[in-house]
Amino acid sequence: MNLTGLPNLKNKLYGGAYSIWDPRLCDTRDLSLKSFKMPKNVTKLKNNYFDLYQAWLLSTHPKITGLDQFHTPCFTNGTSDSFAHFYIKYHQAKRLRLRRGEYFFHQWIMRTHYADRFAWLDDEPLAQGDVVLLSVPFANTGNCPADLEQTLTLCDSLQIPVMLDFAYLNLSTDFTIDLTHPCIEYVVTSLSKVFPVENWRVGIRWQKCDSEDPLTIINEDGYEYLNVQSMALGVAMMSEYPADWTYNQYRWLQLDKCKELGITPSDSVYFGLDYNNLYPEYSRGGDVNRLCFTRLWDGRMSST
Repeated sequence: MNLTGLPNLKNKLYGGAYSIWDPRLCDTRDLSLKSFKMPKNVTKLKNNYFDLYQAWLLSTHPKITGLDQFHTPCFTNGTSDSFAHFYIKYHQAKRLRLRRGEYFFHQWIMRTHYADRFAWLDDEPLAQGDVVLLSVPFANTGNCPADLEQTLTLCDSLQIPVMLDFAYLNLSTDFTIDLTHPCIEYVVTSLSKVFPVENWRVGIRWQKCDSEDPLTIINEDGYEYLNVQSMALGVAMMSEYPADWTYNQYRWLQLDKCKELGITPSDSVYFGLDYNNLYPEYSRGGDVNRLCFTRLWDGRMSST
């Protein structure tokens, strides 16, 4: 049963959104997993993970400001862990707002839990009582939404809580984003797209207030309920590869492929954008068709 209303593109050459299984990245991942030993001090590893992730993420986006105002980082199992707790927090009182073409997880939540309390951001103005979840870069384009600042300013004035999903951020470089907006309660991301570690669920959530939920509880010092191996894997990958490594390695391939297909390169290095409906089979419900090249590049899919 397809509860998202989106087409299943997993078996298409350019469908979905997948990390690149680059042999160098896979070798580093496998070596880290093979050599892993349970650390004596989990808190030290956790804090190292938090500090490294923030510095690594921002290293190629110096014009992202305000992340230092988010005082409570949490290790998460990918980004989905954070999404679930955001929806739990606001499920009873709020109307969900998403953009057309948003990540399938949110469209599934919208159809199964918010059917009578939902409106597309594309179709209706924001209003008090809404809650916004927005991917930046946007899931359907890999680009920063052109009206992001305007949207956040309006959410400030209407006291609308916002979660920003940075899952694709380190597939791009040099975004300008102001995180000091009072409306932004959470910023979340993971390594599942930039590195081939999707099965280890290496994520993080930054929150502005010290409100307590299950994620903050299990992240408290003294608890050992976190996926320590995944944290260690994240530290190993980020320590070995700069945040723009994947972008720099594959940008030229992206540009060549987009030229060949007659489409526009996304700011996120894995994608090409079809604004002229040349490839309608890759529509995800928005006004552009998104093509993902990674499985062609790493040999998991063939064009022949």
